[in-house]
Amino acid sequence: MDSVNSSAGVAERDVATPLEAPHSPSRTLFGRWALLVGAIALVCVIAARNISRGEFDYYVDEAQHAVTGLFVADALRDLPLTHPLQYAYTYYAQYPAVAILHWPPLFYVFEGLSFLLLGPSAVAARLTVTLFTVVLLYQWFRLVEDWQDSFTAAVSTAALGLLPMVMVFEKTVMLEIPSLALGVAAIRYWIRYLEQGRRSSLVAFGFWLTAALLCKQTSVYLLLFCALTLLVTRKWDRLFTRNMALVAAAVAVLAGPVLVLMLLVQGRAVANDLGSHRMAGWERMTYYIATLPSAFSAFLFILAALGLALSWRWDKRERTLIMLCWILAGYATFTFFAQRESRFAVYWFPPMVYFAVGLLTQFFRASRLRTVMRAAAVAMVAILAVPAWSQQRPYISGYQAAAAQLIHQYHAGIVLFEGRVPGNFVFYMRALDPDRRFLVLRKVLYVDDIRPGDTSEELLHSREDLAEAFQKDGIRFVVIAENFPARFPVQQYLKDLLGTQQFQLLGRFPVESNQPRWAGQSLLLYENKQWAPPTAAMLKIRMLTLPHDIEVPFSRFEAGRN
Repeated sequence: MDSVNSSAGVAERDVATPLEAPHSPSRTLFGRWALLVGAIALVCVIAARNISRGEFDYYVDEAQHAVTGLFVADALRDLPLTHPLQYAYTYYAQYPAVAILHWPPLFYVFEGLSFLLLGPSAVAARLTVTLFTVVLLYQWFRLVEDWQDSFTAAVSTAALGLLPMVMVFEKTVMLEIPSLALGVAAIRYWIRYLEQGRRSSLVAFGFWLTAALLCKQTSVYLLLFCALTLLVTRKWDRLFTRNMALVAAAVAVLAGPVLVLMLLVQGRAVANDLGSHRMAGWERMTYYIATLPSAFSAFLFILAALGLALSWRWDKRERTLIMLCWILAGYATFTFFAQRESRFAVYWFPPMVYFAVGLLTQFFRASRLRTVMRAAAVAMVAILAVPAWSQQRPYISGYQAAAAQLIHQYHAGIVLFEGRVPGNFVFYMRALDPDRRFLVLRKVLYVDDIRPGDTSEELLHSREDLAEAFQKDGIRFVVIAENFPARFPVQQYLKDLLGTQQFQLLGRFPVESNQPRWAGQSLLLYENKQWAPPTAAMLKIRMLTLPHDIEVPFSRFEAGRN
């Protein structure tokens, strides 16, 4: 650890030694675990408040994560080992919101297991994120404790978990918390390997790095972090070893095929998606600098800046450099991706929290002042906890009620959905229908390439095409969002058709939400009184996110045989 300082000819104070007295309660086993469990429990209790409220509505991603978890749960139950590709196509045709190749599979394995144990519900999905929240907080506590002391680790853990943006993702079914948790674990063991050179730390690093890459592809920032830390510590001997070669090979074998498959199958779609909202020029370079104070917390941002500037007085130089490598790796990686998404800043929140809390708990040496500042650190946690307690995730409700009426009142049927967040409706059509008697269509009128844009296609071009589609696909029910804006003429044709005597309004389901854009919105459920079984033998689904379209015989679905 002293190679950097010795090469610079700088004498270094031994500030790494914890400033607590040898017999301080937090140095006892009980005190240490009390701080660890207390910090984790505080964050998880607040994050779990109102866990059963609402459905899925964070971007469109949240609902797709939920449906993909259902797919994995069903696959684990059915074990389609002899025909996995056919099983996946059939499942997507029936529940068109699965995104197994758009994101890596690891999170969905845990979510699927949660659904198998607890039943398919929004609560079970959110509890999966809570599991990863515990992993995040535990790994971060241990990392900070290795460098400072248990008290600093507990304050850092609570502060990280209570940050407003972090709290949002602890409450929603998104991949930010799982990805961050696995990344922090990988970083912790990489740092241990740099410091100690132990094979066990290297193996643990390889395990967590593989898990992070299999959770979200944005975890590639970890590779840049490792390269930067080798550069600043000059511990190249850690890189050129037999053990490193074996671990690198294992990571490549375990994660490489999945990432390559995703690139081949979804590469064009992802490139189109990234291109639709990429930043360029000066905005690309400064976006995260401009958004970080508000995304992180203006007050903590100031503390972090001061903690970094004064770190030479309370921390080892090499540790400061490693934390700076963490920030730089995250900033450089996501600036390269150039996505206008402030949420990606969460990947370098931990080192910023480290500098902010370290300033309060480690900088001041005088006994009385040190006690006052540590009390201020506890007060800071309380200040973060108060708004976190009342913070709500974006949510909607009403889709479940519409799906429930269909499933409970009718034996089977083919349902056309037209509205926002189709994955949310698809989730409840599967979750409430254990026998899989219904089939949901959402790519009849038009199709989007991940999100609406220049690559979207209108599939039906006249009223006659629409009438033919109802007969060909055997559409019996239509669920449509009231006042849903039309992007293509065929959407207006559908609204006009639903106003004829051919259709009967079965129910109106108001959408409740804490977001202004949902004010006054409802779902309308219609039945086609002239319904008949499908005249087509095959259900054809236009796919812009795959190299080919999907075709599945209607005979595979109960809804297509009645």
